[in-house]
Parts: sequence; structure tokens; C-alpha cells
Amino acid sequence: MLLIDSNMWCFYFSASAENEKVSKAIEEALTTQQILSNNTVLMEVSHFLVKSLGPRIGKEKIDILMSFPMTIIDLDFSLMRQSIDMLCDYSHTGIGGRDATLLATLRRVGSNKIMTNDGAFKKIDWVDVFDPLEGTKTKTNKKNNSEHSMDKDWNNKHDERWNKE
Repeated sequence: MLLIDSNMWCFYFSASAENEKVSKAIEEALTTQQILSNNTVLMEVSHFLVKSLGPRIGKEKIDILMSFPMTIIDLDFSLMRQSIDMLCDYSHTGIGGRDATLLATLRRVGSNKIMTNDGAFKKIDWVDVFDPLEGTKTKTNKKNNSEHSMDKDWNNKHDERWNKE
């Protein structure tokens, strides 16, 4: 099973420069592998789509995402406890709370494969990272100049646009 990180889905649905490479990788994965996700990824992508495209078009894209064949693991109490353990075990690598839910999801289903360009996952020896953007420069967060982070200020710019009414 291949877990596709929210940053990949966001690139897939955006008009970014990264879209072409990521779209090709996701389309191939959808036809050749069993796709894995969890509630956290789906909500994170939904947030991105609504904030960047507006509620109507965002919802249309969310419906497309939800129609893809994938196994969705619910974030129940047990998975939350495992996620907290993963956060404690791997926070030194740059793994945060949402990323810890991905690690716990992988462990729950007995997989180690993730599609992401988040460099923190590359620091974990048991995780097999597929990065379709390897060697491609992506936007960086001004506070964290890691070449593998998305610009977190991006949504803030778009939040203002949708809140002006």
C-alpha cells in the first residue's frame, strides 16, 4: 500500500509548477498500487482546496479526491495513541503531529511506502519515500528554509481573499 501525503494531493489539484510531475506520479499510482490515506490527510487536503479555490470549486475537487479508489484509515483512539508514540519517537527528525498520524497509519496496515516531498520522512530508516519532485526546487517557508517544505504563508494570503465578503 502506498500512502500519498497531503502535499502531493495539494500539488495534484493546484496549478503549481509541481503539478505535472506529481499528477503523472499519482495517476500511475492510482492504476498500479493500492492507495492508502487517513482522515487527517483528507481533511488537510480539503482545507487547502476550499481555501485556495473557494467553497464551491473546492468541494468539487474534494468529491473527485474522495472518488479515487483508496483505503481510508480512521483516526480512532488507538491510532491516536500510536500517533503520539510516533511523534515522541521521531519529533527529532522534523515529524510533527499530522505526519505522526501518517507513520502510525503505515504501521497499522504493515506498509512503509509514502509519496511525499517532506524531507522529514526521508530521515526515518523504515520508511520508503517516493518523491516525484526529487531534484526539483519547491517553494520554501520563510521561517524554515528546508527545500522540502511548502510555503505555509500561501494559505494565509488566500484566506484573506475568501474572508472579504
